[in-house]
Amino acid sequence: MQNLLAAILLVGAPAAVAAQSGSVEREVRDFLAAYDQAVAARDIAFLERVLPSDYVFAGRGGRKADRAQVLRFFAQQRDHPSYTMISLEHTNVVVRAAGNMAVVTNDYASLSRPIDAPDADPEPTRGRHTGVLEKRNGRLMVIAEHDSEQVFDDEWMVAGILRAAHRYHAVLNRLQDGRASSGLERAADIEALGRLIADEYTYTSPEGELLDRAEDIERATNRRTSMQGGEVSDQIVRTIGNGLAIETGKLTSTGSAAGMPRATPRRYTRTWAFYDGRWQITANHISLVAR
Repeated sequence: MQNLLAAILLVGAPAAVAAQSGSVEREVRDFLAAYDQAVAARDIAFLERVLPSDYVFAGRGGRKADRAQVLRFFAQQRDHPSYTMISLEHTNVVVRAAGNMAVVTNDYASLSRPIDAPDADPEPTRGRHTGVLEKRNGRLMVIAEHDSEQVFDDEWMVAGILRAAHRYHAVLNRLQDGRASSGLERAADIEALGRLIADEYTYTSPEGELLDRAEDIERATNRRTSMQGGEVSDQIVRTIGNGLAIETGKLTSTGSAAGMPRATPRRYTRTWAFYDGRWQITANHISLVAR
C-alpha cells in the first residue's frame, strides 16, 4: 500500500480549455494539494473527512483495500513508519472534470528505503495511477483509486530479496544469541523481525508444526536453544512473478542446547512478496538435513 502514497501526491496541470473547466480543474488541484499534505503528514482526521464509506483502493496485482484498511495503514505509518520516501516524481498528469466528477491520471516514480535499513540501496517503484473524485454535499471526496505498478526487473528483485534475507538472518541471530540485552534492544529487534514477516505469514517447522505470524515471532524470541551464529549456503532466489519470488538455501547454525554444543544444518524454502514498499516473507518452511 506504499504505492497509495506514491500515487496520490500529484503536481502539475494541463492548460484549461475553457473558463468553466479551468475553474473546476483549479478546484481539483487545490483539493489535491491539501490531500497531498494530509497524506504526507498522516493527518487521519483530514483523510476521514475526504474518504467516504464506499471508498476503494485497488493496488498491484488487484489487491483491494477499503476505507478502514487505508486509514489503518496511514495510522500505522504515522505511529510506526516502515519506510522512508526519498524521492517522488509525477509525469503525464491529466485532470478530466465532468459535472460533479473528476478523474486524475498520471505516471509516477519513487525511491524509498526500509526504515530499519538506513544504509540499504533505495528501492524503486514505477507505475500508473487513476483517481476518481466526486463532489458530495459541496465537498470534493476521493471515492476510488487504482494503482498499476510497472513490472519489476528480475535483477532488482533478486538483489532486494538477498538484502532482506540478510537482515532476517541477522535479526534472528541477535534474538537467539543467548546474551543478555536491554529491553529496548530486544524490542527493536522484535519490531525489525515483524517488518520482515507478512500478516498472512506461516511457518512450518522441521516437526511439521504450523505456526502463524505471532506464534513464530514468539518462537523466535523465546526459544530454549542458544544460537551463536549461522552460515548460509546454496542460497538461490527464483522470481516467479511481479513482486513474488522463492528463496531456497541451507542454514547451518552453531550454538548450544542444554549446555551441549550443537550444529544444526537445515534446508529452508521461503516465499517472498513485495508488500507496502518492502520485501516480506509470506511462507517459511524448514527441514532438518539428514545426516
